Amino acid sequence: MLAIPWAIARQTVKEALRRRVMWIFLVCGVFLIALGPLFGFLSPKDSQTVLRSLGLAAILLAGLFITIVTCIYLIPVEIERRTIYTVLSKPVQRYEFVLGKFLGGFLTVFINILAMGLVFLAMLYLQEHKIAPEMIKGVVLTFFQMMLLAALSIFFSTFATPVVNFFLSFGIFLVGNLSSVTDSLTTNKNVLIRGAGNIVHYILPNFGNFNIQNSIIHPEQDITNPNIYIRNIIIYAFIYSAVLLIGAIMIFDRREV
Repeated sequence: MLAIPWAIARQTVKEALRRRVMWIFLVCGVFLIALGPLFGFLSPKDSQTVLRSLGLAAILLAGLFITIVTCIYLIPVEIERRTIYTVLSKPVQRYEFVLGKFLGGFLTVFINILAMGLVFLAMLYLQEHKIAPEMIKGVVLTFFQMMLLAALSIFFSTFATPVVNFFLSFGIFLVGNLSSVTDSLTTNKNVLIRGAGNIVHYILPNFGNFNIQNSIIHPEQDITNPNIYIRNIIIYAFIYSAVLLIGAIMIFDRREV
């Protein structure tokens, strides 16, 4: 059942890894992570905090642009090059094509986050002579955050141009990280503002829930039952991604290409 999507996914990964812009973001991310110990030496008292915060921020920023730049082109490029006609002329269903493109973007993001995560953990080990489990959790949640963003970009790519998709995905990612702000709007006295706040806070993907860096970098700010919290966030990422993929398949199935 998944043979065709996996075949499309493997080809998608090969094409994505040949894109220079992706390698530029990856190298920049690794470079920022590698600079962590240098900034730590400039402030020995807070060296641990500096290294941890800079490393996680570098992975998040590089992963953000890698995910968006990779996924916004996956379907539109196939349509523009007309290679999609060759693919769909074979025994390939449209849902298999969309699913294969998502899996390809998913694997590409995984490879990049894994590479940056390994460099980050290596830097931590060199400076702290240990690897805190919380740091691994931070990298893992960043990956699932990017997985959700990949599904969002794939969804928009079924009906929007890459340029429009970029601003839509990036804008929703920014709004989704302002969960504390949107949550405050849900209790506003103004009915219109409260309604808009409910829509933004409960319907748009809540990317802010994945950012547990503050509690990781500053252990005194503990999350109650962190393992349960992380499990629920990962389930949330899978469910929301599935909903977006179903929407993408329904739209693409009705689109004339």
